[in-house]
Amino acid sequence: PFLIVAPLITVPHWQREFEGWTDMNAIVYHGTAAAREMIRKYEWSYDSLKGSPPPYKFNVLITTYEMVLTDMSILSKIHWKYLAVDEAHRLKNTKCKLINALRVFHFDHLLLLTGTPLQNNTEELWTLLNFMDPDKFESVEEFSKRFGDLKETKQVEELHEVLRPYLLRRMKEDVEKTIAPKEETIVEVELTTIQKSYYRAIFERNFASLNMGAKASNVPSLLNIMMQLRKCCNHPYLLRGVEENIVKQQETQDENELMINSCGKLVLVDKLLAKLKEGGHKVLIFSQMIRMLDILEDYLIHKLYPYERIDGNKRGNERQEAIDRFSAPDSDRFVFLLCTRAGGLGINLTAADTCIIYDS
Repeated sequence: PFLIVAPLITVPHWQREFEGWTDMNAIVYHGTAAAREMIRKYEWSYDSLKGSPPPYKFNVLITTYEMVLTDMSILSKIHWKYLAVDEAHRLKNTKCKLINALRVFHFDHLLLLTGTPLQNNTEELWTLLNFMDPDKFESVEEFSKRFGDLKETKQVEELHEVLRPYLLRRMKEDVEKTIAPKEETIVEVELTTIQKSYYRAIFERNFASLNMGAKASNVPSLLNIMMQLRKCCNHPYLLRGVEENIVKQQETQDENELMINSCGKLVLVDKLLAKLKEGGHKVLIFSQMIRMLDILEDYLIHKLYPYERIDGNKRGNERQEAIDRFSAPDSDRFVFLLCTRAGGLGINLTAADTCIIYDS
């Protein structure tokens, strides 16, 4: 049989693709201990037939990283024809528990799927190559010495030659010719008067810490100050007690309009979305801050814009349902709010044509 190891959020997508394109019996191995025991009891193998081990009922087993670690003793006993790991950059750390667990598995063929095999340094790439071919890529020290930080053109060209037998790369433009080239626009936004006053107050309140500089004992304080400033730039309501103070001071203004006008970024988003809606576009908005997504959600409700949302609180099946509602051909959903951490992994949202990175 074949084993697919993927993030929980992409498991339903894998199952759907197998059902849509093949006649293979693909089962999802996930859930509580009792649920997994039921799968092993009724969907695992034909125990009545002869053979050691008995023939398996499934052709494909789709499971998550966590299940591999939890049920390693069970899954590693099977001799897999093919092992495929989705979002395989998760394996880039040599201390990663998942890659050490998968090294115990028996498989004839290995497929690692990732859009970012190299993110920070060549050691991460070595980890993946060592997993694929441990005999050839035995020493990380030798690999790092040979390719270093890839500053020289010769090193890059040599690495391309080394990767050629192992790497199959497909760009979007290679697969789908009708996709327009990506256009990136950086929009500089001025802080509102309210934001400026709180930004200044954060500096004044923390003058002593800032004056100390980046001493080891002072680093936590500096990081906290930086986070407060980031919150202020994203929306002053992210700062504790600010929303109540602003609403109290501006009692005559509508609370929703006050929420928009208090933040330069939200003023811009308000203008952008009006034009994008008029043009028939569909929009993704990313933020690292859950509370910022709450504010954006309040804004979308106020503007009566149909939307979906994914953050760390949504389960795998709920996430897929939200994606399906947004992506349906007759969908009225205009905006999709996504937490960068939860929404940046293995999600297929090709129905949207515009992406706003709110925190930039």
